[in-house]
Amino acid sequence: MGAILAWEPEYLVLDEPTIGQDYQQKERLRNFIFQLYSQGKAVVMITHDVEFVAEANPEVVLLSKGRIVAQGNADRVLSKDDLVEKASLVKPQMARLFGRLKEYGLPGEVVDVHRARLLLEDRLSELKVRVS
Repeated sequence: MGAILAWEPEYLVLDEPTIGQDYQQKERLRNFIFQLYSQGKAVVMITHDVEFVAEANPEVVLLSKGRIVAQGNADRVLSKDDLVEKASLVKPQMARLFGRLKEYGLPGEVVDVHRARLLLEDRLSELKVRVS
């Protein structure tokens, strides 16, 4: 990959980059991708690793049988049961959790663990204020 980056391409295409990677390697890859974003580069990633994609919260294009099933923000696309099923994927864990927490007034379209933490912290601080 270093030889490719030496040419300073505007786009980088990664095909299943997380296969066989442990958590630390995935974090290194995520940080590398964010570094590329900060340099104005575009990264196109073909992957089935919805958890990895969810934490980056990019624009998502879901494909099924070579056709586009859905396109848009990861929160909106990856939190929809029907869309994820059409692409033969499993919803990210945060999407499943917040789908259930929706009945308690939390947004149902959450796939990013960092956003989930902030939302839960806000809700808990509201509850703490009400109890005090």
